[in-house]
Amino acid sequence: MFKLINILTILVLLTFSSEIADAAPPCQEVIVSITPCLSFIKGQPDPAPGCCSGAKGLAKQANTKLDRQGICECLKGVLPKIGPYDPKRIPLIAQKCGINTLIPPISATTDCTKV
Repeated sequence: MFKLINILTILVLLTFSSEIADAAPPCQEVIVSITPCLSFIKGQPDPAPGCCSGAKGLAKQANTKLDRQGICECLKGVLPKIGPYDPKRIPLIAQKCGINTLIPPISATTDCTKV
């Protein structure tokens, strides 16, 4: 059942991602990477192993300021469409998964130029 929900979530996010400007890495790739993290940013105590794996892969692609801004813009556009979530939990993904990349809280009002 959980896998079905994840698959449906990916499909919904991919549908909405067409509204978001292309980023480097592509927004669709960002969505696939963070989908296993959705339950964590919605309140689950710990990120799933797939969340950490996806976040680490995404961090490896966030080499430049433009890369980080693109990832931020993608998340800024997509996350509000998943329903209620806690933006303050997004930086905790890096902390709990042992990632050195700083990820700010991301909401609809986040200024991605400051990432």
